[in-house]
Order: sequence, then C-alpha cells, then structure tokens
Amino acid sequence: MEEAISLNALKALAEKKLNKKILIKIMWNDNEKLTLFITPNMKINSFIYDKKEGYLFYNNDGNLVERDIPCVLTEKDFADGKVMLEGTDGGRVKINNEPLSNEDIAFLKESQ
Repeated sequence: MEEAISLNALKALAEKKLNKKILIKIMWNDNEKLTLFITPNMKINSFIYDKKEGYLFYNNDGNLVERDIPCVLTEKDFADGKVMLEGTDGGRVKINNEPLSNEDIAFLKESQ
C-alpha cells in the first residue's frame, strides 16, 4: 500500500528543512490544479506547463519567476485529501528539488 501523509505534515517538514515560513498556495488553470509551497515574499500569479522546461511560473507583472519554488504538487500527488509519498511516476515528493530522505519520511510519520 502506498504511504500518504497530511499536507500540514509536509508543510512542517518543508519549514524545518528550509528554516523559513512556508505558505500553501493553490492555483489552477483550464487543464490542472497545483499546490505550491512558497515563501511569503514570492509573488506568483500564473503558470504554464512546457514539455521541455516543465512548469513555468509568472509573477503579477508577467515576468518569469526565476527563484526555485520549494515544493510543487500536482493533482496526481494527492489521494483522498492526503499527499502520496511516492508519485505516480515512481519518484518521491521533492522539497527544494531534493527527494525526501529516509529521515524526512521518519519525521513525517512521527508528525501524523
């Protein structure tokens, strides 16, 4: 059975790893919905998916956001309102572009 954790537990892990306050922002367009973990000073207004580049995010002025977003979750990463630790592509959820370590997973299980 696949492991799933709450969104709040994942947010707590992201805050611990980054030593920063994290906000959860949900965005959608005509095709999909994304859940983003961002820092309070990140201003993201829209996104598109490019087959070569992946997700591209834009600020209120329409400029590309160059900074990395700590965590991006797609609709496929959720099941029954919880975040699946193993993605549908077989990869793990990433925080700061790094897959979760065994220590991170242990922290998440304790947070449940």
